[in-house]
Amino acid sequence: MRATLNGIQPYELHGTPYFQLIMTPDGAPRPIQARLSHDMIEGDLEVGDTVEVHAILGVVDRVTKVAVEAE
Repeated sequence: MRATLNGIQPYELHGTPYFQLIMTPDGAPRPIQARLSHDMIEGDLEVGDTVEVHAILGVVDRVTKVAVEAE
């Protein structure tokens, strides 16, 4: 599903970088939240980015930044 990244909070757990992401899926009334390790995120994310959220059985397992098309 496509979503807009509303917030990103980095943190570290046992020496591994993690990120808490807050995203609003396209057409959804409320944001969702996911906590992912650095290797489950593709692209240099910034607030406001459009992302593709990959999930298995409702659990987010990867987030990919959607490339902006050149005009």
